[in-house]
Amino acid sequence: MQRRVTQIESIRVLAMAGIFLYHLWTVLPEGGAQNPLGPILGDILSQGYLGVVVFNAITGFVLTLPHAAPGGKPALGFVDFFRRRFGRIVPQYYLSLALWSVVALFAAAMPLSALFACVAEKVFFVQTLDPARFFCLEPALWWMGLLAQFYLCFPLLLRLFQRCGTRRALFACLGFGWGLWLLLTLSAKASATAALFDYMLYFNLPYRLPEFALGMAFAMAWKARAAAGGEDIDPVTGVPASWRLAFAGLAYFALPLAILFKNALPMPLAHILLTAACVGVAGSLFAWPRLAVLGARPLVAAAAAASYSFYLLHQPILGYGADLLRGLVSPFAAMVLLCVVSLPLSGLLSVWQDRLVAALEARGKARG
Repeated sequence: MQRRVTQIESIRVLAMAGIFLYHLWTVLPEGGAQNPLGPILGDILSQGYLGVVVFNAITGFVLTLPHAAPGGKPALGFVDFFRRRFGRIVPQYYLSLALWSVVALFAAAMPLSALFACVAEKVFFVQTLDPARFFCLEPALWWMGLLAQFYLCFPLLLRLFQRCGTRRALFACLGFGWGLWLLLTLSAKASATAALFDYMLYFNLPYRLPEFALGMAFAMAWKARAAAGGEDIDPVTGVPASWRLAFAGLAYFALPLAILFKNALPMPLAHILLTAACVGVAGSLFAWPRLAVLGARPLVAAAAAASYSFYLLHQPILGYGADLLRGLVSPFAAMVLLCVVSLPLSGLLSVWQDRLVAALEARGKARG
């Protein structure tokens, strides 16, 4: 089996593109309504936030794959795992946080005390525990709090999958996360406290646990099935033909249902349906050999490698750019111009940030 899962690189780039377009729409929603295509453009762009669901599943997949049987590595100790994982995400995170904090300070975007409190919460990854500051400074950074929570739980979750088996562990995570969500949503109708918790947990575990668990389960099942071999397994993707059909069928049914009924369903049921659609589409892409070939190309691989820094840096560029363009040109023209300028700018800034982190790490190793 290939050591580098190249189709994941392609899916990562597509998910990041969806998130970028979603944030483009959020800063200029009028451009999504007033354009040659009509409101349908805004409807499409507004679904880009589902890229986060895909990122969550990718995170679970990538972390689990090295430990999946057969031939998987033993689980790391808690301290070693936390040191490695947080060591990988903290440098870029803190650099981008420092950059946009300085910009916000000079732009007088918020009072100094509010800025200090906002940055302090984000430094310690607790921003999703304070509903008053979920989206301060840079709204996209809420996801870093969720990611930190998953890192803290991952060693325990991995042991759960290894001891109980993939299917039982997955159903336990789905039942716990989505079951609690359904229960609190019902309670929220009668209790303001439950309503607050219901709102907060959308950005936290355990509501979002199933998304990570689906990625973990797929890593376990995919590696075991590919190792077993068989004539029906695609040599490029390692995916059996029956899995390709299952993913395509899930996308075929879940995607139209999500489009038609998500606004009419309670939030947890709508999210479950949207997650099913994401699994169907992402699974179909994973099973598509062409995507594996594209993921091996240097340009796509480089874009995937820079996607983390891109996520951390792009949203304020869109926000400040929208403020400059608003009122100068039509909403749609502003959206197009902002996309054309901010996309390469965010990409270049992401590459520079990654290079800076690599240089600092190399210097630290040389001194050590």
